[in-house]
Amino acid sequence: MPKRLMVIAGEASGDLHGAAVVAELHQIDPQIELFGVGGDRMRQAGVDLLFHVDELAYIGFVEVVRHYGFFRRVFSRLREQLQARQPDGVILIDYPGFNLRFAKAAKNLGFRVFYYIAPQVWAWGQGRAHKMADSIDRLAVLFDFEVDFFSRYGLDTVFVGHPLVDQLRIPPREDFYRRFGLCPDQPLLALLPGSRNQEISHLLPPLLETAARLQARHPELQVAVALADTVTEERLRLISGKPIQATLIKSATYELLQHATAAIVASGTATLETACFLVPFILVYRVSPMTFWLGKRLVKIPHIGLVNVVAQEKIVDEFLQNDVHPDRLTEPTESLLFDEKRRAAMKAELNKVKNRLGQPGASRRTADHIWRIFYS
Repeated sequence: MPKRLMVIAGEASGDLHGAAVVAELHQIDPQIELFGVGGDRMRQAGVDLLFHVDELAYIGFVEVVRHYGFFRRVFSRLREQLQARQPDGVILIDYPGFNLRFAKAAKNLGFRVFYYIAPQVWAWGQGRAHKMADSIDRLAVLFDFEVDFFSRYGLDTVFVGHPLVDQLRIPPREDFYRRFGLCPDQPLLALLPGSRNQEISHLLPPLLETAARLQARHPELQVAVALADTVTEERLRLISGKPIQATLIKSATYELLQHATAAIVASGTATLETACFLVPFILVYRVSPMTFWLGKRLVKIPHIGLVNVVAQEKIVDEFLQNDVHPDRLTEPTESLLFDEKRRAAMKAELNKVKNRLGQPGASRRTADHIWRIFYS
């Protein structure tokens, strides 16, 4: 019988990193079968999708509660398929609110569980790490400091490095500027408002207004919006409420970051991506008031940005909730665009963060660990 695994990734970044691991698993065994939850990249890599990440991409406690019935149906269907298809094990990728519960369910049904991209319980729920040890057979982490943290709770934890290091391959500079009609001799501000419609709705309007104010001061400034695969141009224009006075960059975020002068970035994995390209940036984050109120009581670390967490100090300014406003964002963004001393200082700090993400080969190392857990 062919080898078979269930894999669950609940959002765009998990789809990206999961597809890379699936590709490496197929290098080990071209006949291996995979099914579960992912996006277009995982489907193209050969995963039989039961649900698409677009259906599960909600952020924040309140928003998830509103869709509780749907998530419960998804959970039940996946549990049924787990029992029906009897895979050799389960691979869970990030998406902790859902995947930690599914890890427990899978373990109770007698399946081994491999978890890739550790839930950030060191930030919002350290007590959950002890419970994780009961349902996860091996945890593959992206940051070196996570090994000591999770090992203290009895979790078999391995540092594989960050897959971003493998994905930073960029076409020539001239191709990018020609394709998107931009000028290589003028400053370029990149706006990364997120990959989910909900966060884009919160962030895109104030980011565009900030950019408009900066262009009024600096007519030579170019502005580009990174458009995630999960978001259509029509949806972006609907969220904006008016014509977007910026270049839309579809499926080329890394190219944009390679050439950007500075950026405004939604909190999440994109902040690490921006750091890897040494682009000076500010971080923005806005959710519903109730979600933010609950989060403030759960999060136990001084900074929410992954770049600041990895650096273990604040190197990037964080603007949260009502501070995500042009009145607050314009001046610091202008400094990062045009103050060379400020830009150089931040680039040096970002380079330290990049160096902590490990060496290339994270996806292959992860696939090797998966193979050893389930087939050795």
